[in-house]
Amino acid sequence: MHTRTRTSLTALLAAVAFGLAGCGGDEPSAGPPAPGPAGAFSASAAAPTPAAPLDAKGVLDKLSAADIGITKGAVQDEDSDPNNLLGRPGGYTSRASADLPGGAKEGDKHSIDRGIVIEVFPTKGDADRRSAFIQDSLKSMPILGTEYHYRAGGGAVLVRVTGKVKPSAAKKVEQAVADL
Repeated sequence: MHTRTRTSLTALLAAVAFGLAGCGGDEPSAGPPAPGPAGAFSASAAAPTPAAPLDAKGVLDKLSAADIGITKGAVQDEDSDPNNLLGRPGGYTSRASADLPGGAKEGDKHSIDRGIVIEVFPTKGDADRRSAFIQDSLKSMPILGTEYHYRAGGGAVLVRVTGKVKPSAAKKVEQAVADL
């Protein structure tokens, strides 16, 4: 190896070692950080706090407060989820349901028949697939009825309203979801 190449390699290794030494371990720092310019903020202090992700209970609470006629709201768990999708691969992370005027009061507990269902997914894509599956199934079997679908939370929240609800009432739900 040439002396020049060896010297360059040694300098490079020294620079890397010096750089890694500054990456810190569990040792305390040598002292307080040097003061910055007057009025300066650190990047962490200036960064806005991200909004907490929506969950079905939070959406249900907000829609209930919107005075759109929701009653008998309930959050489902893995034992009360009628679709057995809660927490499963491809399923939702939280689910809630409630009665809505126009829904069938005699419908199965926690079902869309009673009025409204809120399903929260890990991603917008997961919610898209669920919505498309439901809408495609309803179109191919009209006897099953219809549903209105509204989205919140960057698309990861699917708010389903039974098609038995009057269009004017569904518009109120749509607006309330848009305001989330």
